[in-house]
Amino acid sequence: MAIKRISVIGLGEMGTPITGFLLRAGYEVKGYDVRAKRMTDLIAKGLTSANSPKDAAAGSDLVILSLPNWAVVQQVVEGKDGVLEATEKSQIIIDCTTVPPHETRAMAQRLSGKGIHWMDVPISGAATQAREGNMVFMAGGEKTVFDTVKPVLDKVGKKTVYVGKNGDGAMLKLVVNLVLFLNQAAAIEGLTLGLKAGLNPEILHDVLISGAAESDLIRTRGKNMLAGNFEPKGALWIGVKDLALALEAAKTMGVACPMGGLYQQILLSAHNRGWDDLDATVAMRIYEELAGIKREMP
Repeated sequence: MAIKRISVIGLGEMGTPITGFLLRAGYEVKGYDVRAKRMTDLIAKGLTSANSPKDAAAGSDLVILSLPNWAVVQQVVEGKDGVLEATEKSQIIIDCTTVPPHETRAMAQRLSGKGIHWMDVPISGAATQAREGNMVFMAGGEKTVFDTVKPVLDKVGKKTVYVGKNGDGAMLKLVVNLVLFLNQAAAIEGLTLGLKAGLNPEILHDVLISGAAESDLIRTRGKNMLAGNFEPKGALWIGVKDLALALEAAKTMGVACPMGGLYQQILLSAHNRGWDDLDATVAMRIYEELAGIKREMP
């Protein structure tokens, strides 16, 4: 089946760039978001706005969800005026939200009984990468369905990977996030040590991105972190949620993640200070405080 009509539900930091790339690729795109302004901003680019998830899904070959959490996904799909009120047999729904693997597997089973194809297709990449089309899609579900949606996703991101059965994409996203957060913690500890020692921040950053300790986080956010600039590229509240999902999955499987658990406490401390809308690297403020580095707090 050639996909021509697509609906995108959730036009936030990821849904908006996804929609933009789809429109530029020539697809007919209908979108919905609870914040009407997000739809208005995209209408000039060719988006057809919808007044509910049901309205968005009606007549679409493919429904793409990009939502804050699993509770919202369930409401959008199975709630009043939800996607299921408009979907037909053989319609495809892919969920790009970071969610618990067991929940998305259960959703796939429920929808399979209705003849609807469900795939978990979370994204590796922050909002800035999404705007550049520098995303990796990780798909879990039926291989034949993946083969149908891959050409669409290839027009949005840099790579589309088939991970395996339903839930495998969601699980891989949690693994990716755990590694990212531990990289973040390592970068923060090193940068804090360098600042405490009085090293020149520019030289510190230059050497880190030039040698064996180089990482994407240090390369893209290191200068801002050293300068105390925590404008959001990946908001703290998202980090708190996503790391909790990874640790809960690990707990369920009996896998010890002690370093992840410790960093979760740091993120929660930043959350409890009201820093949710700042970049997740604002956790560096906690490390600086512990190190006795005096800076104005956000």
